[in-house]
Amino acid sequence: MEVAVVVIAKDAQATLSKCLTSVASLTDEVLVVVDDRSTDDTDRIAKDFGARVVFNKFTDFSSQRNFAASLVSRRWIFSLDADEVATPELVTAIKSLPENQLYAAFSIPRKNIIFKKIINYTNWDPNGLIRLYDETRASWQGLVHESIVTDSAVEKLYDPIIHYNYQTVEQFMQKQNDYSTKQAEEIIAQKSDFSLIKFVLLPLVDFLRRYVLHTGFLDGWHGFFLSYLMVIYHLSVWIKVWQKKSLSSSS
Repeated sequence: MEVAVVVIAKDAQATLSKCLTSVASLTDEVLVVVDDRSTDDTDRIAKDFGARVVFNKFTDFSSQRNFAASLVSRRWIFSLDADEVATPELVTAIKSLPENQLYAAFSIPRKNIIFKKIINYTNWDPNGLIRLYDETRASWQGLVHESIVTDSAVEKLYDPIIHYNYQTVEQFMQKQNDYSTKQAEEIIAQKSDFSLIKFVLLPLVDFLRRYVLHTGFLDGWHGFFLSYLMVIYHLSVWIKVWQKKSLSSSS
């Protein structure tokens, strides 16, 4: 299968080289779309690897990914983040796929390294993510935690992407602050209101789902703290919904 590799990046100089090296044997068409707020050497590193670089103002993740997909010449797209790498086995599996497929997309497992440990449980990408897709039959949707949407069939690949995710708690909290703001905006756009029941129950349910149902306790302290940090995330989302609604009603 002939694919184009698309990477979206912002201030990614620490991880981008590893990402692009991992797909060097997969394709000669690599596009890196750089958030125009990026302040480091992300664009220079991408160019050094022979990638095409385009700057684009970031609005949301789906828009950025769909914009990137519109710029490549091949219809099959392998989408990566700048802190992810494709394993050699995954690259081989993609190259061996026939060009013509009944499937519109392929789901790929992702192993997350968080706080310097692989997270095997805690509901972190348990079913994999769609990252290889035919852009004529699938597209990205969602402001936060975006995903591929297609009316056609999806198949699975079994070799993983490695995600060098949050390295510190500080980094986790900074990212989740941004994500929670965007999710609060999405909730408000869907005409949903703040309620005490949602504020209390949804974070608790998410903790129990991650730590008990999805056996986060098998990840040790990592599983406990990640489940707890996601409680803070969900609380932040609903507090921001309340704040936005309160400010708009008082103005």
